Amino acid sequence: MTLSDSFATLRPRIDEATATSLATLLARVGASGRSEEFSRAVLASVSGGKRFRALMAHVGYALSSGTALDRVSLPHLSAALELYQASALVHDDIIDKADERRGIPTPHRTLADHHTSSSWIGPSTAFGRHAAILVGDFLFSAATAAADEQALTLREDCARAFTTRFADMHAEVALGQYLDITAEQTPLDPERTDALSTSDSLEVALHKSAHYSVVHPAILGAICGAPSIADVAELLDILETILTPWGLAFQLRDDDLGVFGDPAVTGKPAGDDLREGKRTALLALTWEASSPAERRALTDVLGVAEASAQQIATATEIVERNGRAAHEAEIARLVADGHAALDASGFDEDARAMARDLCSILTARRA
Repeated sequence: MTLSDSFATLRPRIDEATATSLATLLARVGASGRSEEFSRAVLASVSGGKRFRALMAHVGYALSSGTALDRVSLPHLSAALELYQASALVHDDIIDKADERRGIPTPHRTLADHHTSSSWIGPSTAFGRHAAILVGDFLFSAATAAADEQALTLREDCARAFTTRFADMHAEVALGQYLDITAEQTPLDPERTDALSTSDSLEVALHKSAHYSVVHPAILGAICGAPSIADVAELLDILETILTPWGLAFQLRDDDLGVFGDPAVTGKPAGDDLREGKRTALLALTWEASSPAERRALTDVLGVAEASAQQIATATEIVERNGRAAHEAEIARLVADGHAALDASGFDEDARAMARDLCSILTARRA
């Protein structure tokens, strides 16, 4: 069975575990008819998605326990990771003022529309934002409840390492998100080549996404599959070394899709990262290679929600011409770094084959 086949087998189990965990908490806290829109927004937030983080946890468990991947059962951790992901996306969409994700309205938009249709007093957009913050908070609570359930199944030393790693994960995302929004507020001088830094962009990607999307989930899964922390200490270090560059490459590939991806596939408007003013490595590499006139064309759209389709098209052409090849080279370098660490890992051939397939899934060009 290929890794993709195993993932296809696992996804329905992950979906079921996530839905069950969420429904259990909603019932436990007494969600009722008065909070129907809230409950609906909470449940809608976990629909769709690739389930990469839960799948990474299954890979980590398989490597530490020797269990065949498609036989791994991690319902609580799967739910915890996917519920935390949903929480982070709800809050991220508020920050980015994004009205759609995966082709459907985001919670703050849905709840604002509910306010309008209910003829309530006050500004509907403010209500939508405030209510969506609470949706994200509820999802975070559900994530921590599921993580606690997982920790209760582990030995004391593994449980301690698990809870520390889970807390570190969501704290690091908050740090990365702060660095991200800070970067977006920094004014850009088209006359300065160094106004954007690739290394700064990679630091944001590391904290906001690479560790959280790839490294932490795999290590959490490996901890769950271990008889003791001492037994997997070396494996955890190896996973960190292999997966950190691949996690960065995964985020850089996502950044490429944020500019060049097909909206029918990504569920986001074309050039969305440009309109949101994302200071990605792709943008930094483009900036460094562009003329002052080209940089001015970029600043005309960065963080400008009203940018026209023609302005976005012009900016996209500049990124294609000046930054995309260097960005692909950076992805290739990161992929190679992970493969070098894999070659030095001492993994058996089956584990190496699974890791190589995983890298392809994480970093392959998808649009």
